[in-house]
Amino acid sequence: MKKHKYNHCIFILILSFFLVSLFSEMCCNSPTDKNFNIVLITIDALRADHLSCYGYERKTSPNIDKIAETGIIFKNAIAPSSWTAPSMVSLITSTYPTNHGVIHGMGYRKNKTIHMQEVFSDKLVTLAEILKAHGYNTFGVASNIHLSEKFGFERGFDYFQCLPFLDAPPVNETISSWEDEIRNSDKFFVWLHYIDPHLPYLARTPWIENYTSKSIVEELSVPETWWSFNLPSATTHNYDTKALSTRISLYDSEINYVDSFIGKLIHKFELDKNTLIIITSDHGEEFLEHGQLCHGNNLYQETIHIPLIVKLPYSSKKEIIHKQVNLVDIMPTILDILNIDYPEQILGQSLLKREGLLSWLKELFKEKDVTDYNFAELDTKSTLKTIMTAQWKYIYDYKEKTELLYNITSDRFELNNLAEKEINQKNQLKKRLFEWISNAKKYPAQQQQSNLSEEEKEKLKSLGYTR
Repeated sequence: MKKHKYNHCIFILILSFFLVSLFSEMCCNSPTDKNFNIVLITIDALRADHLSCYGYERKTSPNIDKIAETGIIFKNAIAPSSWTAPSMVSLITSTYPTNHGVIHGMGYRKNKTIHMQEVFSDKLVTLAEILKAHGYNTFGVASNIHLSEKFGFERGFDYFQCLPFLDAPPVNETISSWEDEIRNSDKFFVWLHYIDPHLPYLARTPWIENYTSKSIVEELSVPETWWSFNLPSATTHNYDTKALSTRISLYDSEINYVDSFIGKLIHKFELDKNTLIIITSDHGEEFLEHGQLCHGNNLYQETIHIPLIVKLPYSSKKEIIHKQVNLVDIMPTILDILNIDYPEQILGQSLLKREGLLSWLKELFKEKDVTDYNFAELDTKSTLKTIMTAQWKYIYDYKEKTELLYNITSDRFELNNLAEKEINQKNQLKKRLFEWISNAKKYPAQQQQSNLSEEEKEKLKSLGYTR
């Protein structure tokens, strides 16, 4: 009997040791003083399923893959919108577009210049502002014009530079120009936003040679009609499949290109050591899955399913998480690791905690609901909002009053609309969506308007921001 008790105690001790070790590995294996660096890399228009560490057949991302090998890969990360401005404000404030109010962008239509992107409220504190207040030297470089100083994205940065429309080399060069300041920091936060996978896609060598022939690229040269947002011919199977294949090859070569510069940056600053590294995207990209190209047209998975890789300081263990998460969860995750109290605005949930996401939302529902919900929104040509669970996705068009319902586990390409068949499921999600919208706290944003230069108009046209 005594021997049995002795063996039982030994088992408990071993189990306890194992659980403590596992928790340490999961929750950051970092020094108790939390004195580590933070690097946040966001890559414009990057689909999750075009990274090799997410199972893509092409080796598009060897340097990102290397980080993922000792990091946490979130297989089902969702962007809160399908284009840059609203998604990125959501990331740096942990609020949704409904809350922060940034829903328009800079562009022009029918030769009339428009500059109408909102500036999010100064009542919303940014991730950089919080980190700076806790002793971090902060550095930011963004290569998308929607992320410039005039829209508030410099808030909290000691050093910030927006490089509109420029590719990866100037981004790395700008960070390198601050090398002394970065290396002399007790601890630093660096945010880099690369735009390379965004339109227009360029043939990046040597990678494009592995995906298609040079002659095909030169022959097609991706005609201007292929930059359009809508291609009705796609639904009639009237499009050129060779042109589509070339377009995807160009896109993939751009991923390789930016991946190579991420690798150079990490090597130069030895960021794989005492650093929390987060790699993600603002939205995905379409290749006619639903008859459209680019992004910012809808809320299908190809435009909101994004990569998210978290490399914890001192971690050497790879982990794959299948739970749905959102860009709004990044800010609370960083603050959680640092033991920093959350500001009241935060709507995301730390990714390193195992309780359900969006627990704040459940308090709004009268009856008990243990479901984890995820949200995304789009207010451009249409006003679309989606609510998602692990199995279901409901999309409501506020202008057209139309509804879409997909079982995203059995129909991952979202081809079979079940809105008229699964009535109870549709109504339940619709109710939750409307409750969320009606209870959302609003932080009024200020709209900006000004003229655009001819050069800016041409650049915006090449990026697809003309309608």
